[in-house]
Amino acid sequence: MRKLSMMGVMLFGALMSGCQGEDWEPPAHEQPAGATTRQAIVSPELAASLACVETYVGAGTCDWAHWSELWETCQTYEHAELEDGLFLDEVQAENCTAANWTALREQLIAPRAPLVRVRESCNGVSQVIQEAASNGCHTLPQAAGASFVDVPIGKAVTLHAAGDCTGDSVTVDTDTNLCETSFGSGASANDQVRSFRVQDVEVLPSAHRYDCAGNESTCVRNYNGVSRLGAINTKHTVKVVRITLDGRTTPALSTIQNTIRGVYRDFAVASRGQVSLEFTGSQTVQVTSSNCNTAKNQARQKANSSAFLTVFVLPGGMCSTSNAGSRSVFLKGTLARDYAHEIGHVLGLAHSNVRDPSTGQVRSSADSSSFMSTFASDNYNLPQLHWLGWTKKEELVGINPAIDSSGSTEVTLRPVGTNDDSTSSLPLGAVWEIPGTDQRLFIAVPKPRLNGTNQIEGGTVFAYRAPKCVGCTGMAMGTMQMARFGPKSVNEHEASGLFLKPVGYTSSFVQEGGKSVEVFTSVTLRIRK
Repeated sequence: MRKLSMMGVMLFGALMSGCQGEDWEPPAHEQPAGATTRQAIVSPELAASLACVETYVGAGTCDWAHWSELWETCQTYEHAELEDGLFLDEVQAENCTAANWTALREQLIAPRAPLVRVRESCNGVSQVIQEAASNGCHTLPQAAGASFVDVPIGKAVTLHAAGDCTGDSVTVDTDTNLCETSFGSGASANDQVRSFRVQDVEVLPSAHRYDCAGNESTCVRNYNGVSRLGAINTKHTVKVVRITLDGRTTPALSTIQNTIRGVYRDFAVASRGQVSLEFTGSQTVQVTSSNCNTAKNQARQKANSSAFLTVFVLPGGMCSTSNAGSRSVFLKGTLARDYAHEIGHVLGLAHSNVRDPSTGQVRSSADSSSFMSTFASDNYNLPQLHWLGWTKKEELVGINPAIDSSGSTEVTLRPVGTNDDSTSSLPLGAVWEIPGTDQRLFIAVPKPRLNGTNQIEGGTVFAYRAPKCVGCTGMAMGTMQMARFGPKSVNEHEASGLFLKPVGYTSSFVQEGGKSVEVFTSVTLRIRK
């Protein structure tokens, strides 16, 4: 594996040492209304990370083979601009080259709103006729011949047969193939759309979508948009596209569908019944190339999907990784964790990383308490469950008032587990708004007991750093595991300026396979500055 040149390492070290200290936090994601995860100004920290990446570009090693090394050395995980999936997609597509770097760098740092795109042919990769980032009425060029529309999660688009958003119409809230779509009158919408109106998805009231009143000082606000939460927490229409290539084997359609059903059974529990599944069709498409990206493009040209989510399953050995983009996921196999991981990206989740508290070293996607890692897991982690709208107001408690007034507090938490609805009055997590940053620290107990999924013992306490993410879109909710310790630890553990120590727990034992397994129902922590 090629390494950074000594000059590149020295340049990166000098830039970073002049820009951050031991307690440095990533720059704020907060934006004006309607903004995205992008920042208008490149911070010195982001500039340093990009300069480091550029040394890999110059060495010809900004590629998938060196991704883990680049990610850790350049600390791209600290910047939303480099963590929402676009940069990774470009690296995997072999576009992070010296010839492309200037344009790619500008693309990475430029504001990127979720766009409604109208296309000329009946698939999601055809030529874009017009884009729209804002709500309101948009008129198409004369005789534009629209045949497909991309609709971001949280938006609804009403397509009109006449200008100025008048006349025959139909409203869609997923990517839609107009060759198979009709107006209210029954007339085909293909090539007949002359204008369209963009609006937020209408959302019904729910205990999982709540406001924090001015006098609710311990309420933890969810900054994910209400319209996005409404669009996520509904019945997901899913189309399966099975990709075949002569000489390679693709899993059977029944196997693919059974895996998806299993993932959505978990989603139904974790979301408290808000998310469900409806298969809207399946399709087998033959491709002619064994090149990963070429095959994906061929498949998308033939898929013409109008579902909330399109699941493409690739022939074995064609692609080295699974990935997600917009409302589609491409899977290289049938591991349920891969499906949950890539669907999580579609729903707005980024990777779950781990920082070693003793060395500061960060490991990419190494938090096994979340599907958004590369390890087996039971669920998403608590900051991600909260971002998806799968927790209620009373299940998280903000601890800043108690810490600010007395310097310490005690909280008793119940384990997250499958996140099924519970009659317990105990919260799932304690949340510290980290002063002077847009970051939070979520303190939670992921599992009540050890099981066969991973090696997380029952009652283990995790502390996660996560962004508030005001105005974020795309793959926004990434987390950093800052501390991990058992419920019987006698030591204090530092995380983002707080010191955490277990002071009590409740548990019982069950017999399984001749062994005694401890099952925790609560863990009490003392938390101080």
